[in-house]
Amino acid sequence: MILKNGYDVLFPTHEQVYLFSKYREYFGQHIGLAVPDFDAIGRVQSKAEFAVLMDELQLPTPDSQIAASKFEILEHQQFPCYVKLVHSTASLGVQMVTSTEELRSTIEHFEKTGAWKEGEPIVLQQPGCGRQAVASAVFQHGRLVGLACADVLRTGIGGGAALRVSVSHPLVRVHVEKLGRELNWHGPISVEYFYDSDKQLPQYIEINPRVSETFNAELAGVPICDAVARISVGEHVESLPDAKPGVMTHNGFTVMIADAYNGASRLQLMKRLLDHWTNRGDLGSCESEITRLREDPMSLIPAIAVILRLLISPKSAASLTRSTVDNYSLPHAAALMIDALPNDYMENMVRSESLSR
Repeated sequence: MILKNGYDVLFPTHEQVYLFSKYREYFGQHIGLAVPDFDAIGRVQSKAEFAVLMDELQLPTPDSQIAASKFEILEHQQFPCYVKLVHSTASLGVQMVTSTEELRSTIEHFEKTGAWKEGEPIVLQQPGCGRQAVASAVFQHGRLVGLACADVLRTGIGGGAALRVSVSHPLVRVHVEKLGRELNWHGPISVEYFYDSDKQLPQYIEINPRVSETFNAELAGVPICDAVARISVGEHVESLPDAKPGVMTHNGFTVMIADAYNGASRLQLMKRLLDHWTNRGDLGSCESEITRLREDPMSLIPAIAVILRLLISPKSAASLTRSTVDNYSLPHAAALMIDALPNDYMENMVRSESLSR
């Protein structure tokens, strides 16, 4: 099936999924789209709603408190803890604090930058137990089609995965399947958690209601993106195979961005690059998820551009990160704007454009 505009599928890869979900019925009349109902996406997009949902479903999370005033926030006395804005992207709206003074400073910073204001909820969450992990999954009308779990062996900026290895976490499959069934989830979802291997117990910390980094899952035998595309055009997709454990991948040149962001010098960055080229160190024995010379030679261009920029000025990593995240993030104010849009907004906008031609 080829649509008249030449496209079969609208495939949201980041926070635009929130807007597409709001108008999924409209978009669904014109193009293939696999996104959940707007009420469902609201339960997990907001970190405060996510905390409430996990409690309702009796799924394990680190101890969490939702506060909405500065007084209530500063009454918190369990340290260390993570301060989480209700809407944030790339973990840049998540800060770990170890004292009341750091908590106060973090809240004042959020206020000064306009990221938070009095009356908006903030989540105060204790650290999770075990190793950081992530599960990538895809659902079709509430039915779990496929899932792949990976341990995070090394983190990048904001705690995101920089080096991961595929693993088998059977209880996570049970929990994610329950979550998707309760929300009648449709499309991809990414679940972040900590996993205590001794107790074989996960603690869920966040959900991204969209596709996330899935190349590790692809190499482990779970083609998440292929399934999303097929579901988008209305195919019934059979259950995908279990992921093969032990597949290790890294996030390519973004690891160097994280190194520079955390203060690495030019010499340290060059050593990291040399280790990678000569297959030494923790990134030398596994595949890159981003720079794929065999399948996509052009993927080398952004890698070279970013690496040269970092070698010229390692401190540019901070501005590079901010500008990148600003271009795709969904701050709380933007989420409220989408919430307030009328249900017939898309139809009215298209009608107005047609009349103006």
